[in-house]
Amino acid sequence: MGYDTLNKEIDMFRKSYTREFKIRAVQLMGESSKPIRQLAEELGVSENNLYNWRKQLREKVDKAFSNQPRLDEKELEIRRLKARVSELEEEREILKKAAAFFAKEESQRSTR
Repeated sequence: MGYDTLNKEIDMFRKSYTREFKIRAVQLMGESSKPIRQLAEELGVSENNLYNWRKQLREKVDKAFSNQPRLDEKELEIRRLKARVSELEEEREILKKAAAFFAKEESQRSTR
């Protein structure tokens, strides 16, 4: 697992927003004179997310976003660390193979 894969996994977990964040983002849509595109960029979300959140909030009011999984800081850290452990295990295996290869090559040079 390379760094790109690790970053993609981390990004996947970052995309889980709290109910409060979504409600505040929708409020900002109504309060701000900024274009939605600019607001979305500043919040780090897509425009579609903002429109979808506004629609859900209008339709469900108090029940909007209630079934959202909430990953706390510890869970996010555990997932990040598991990804890192997997990456390090893969690197270790590569290094083991490289060490064996060079040891074999060195022993062949010694016998010549």
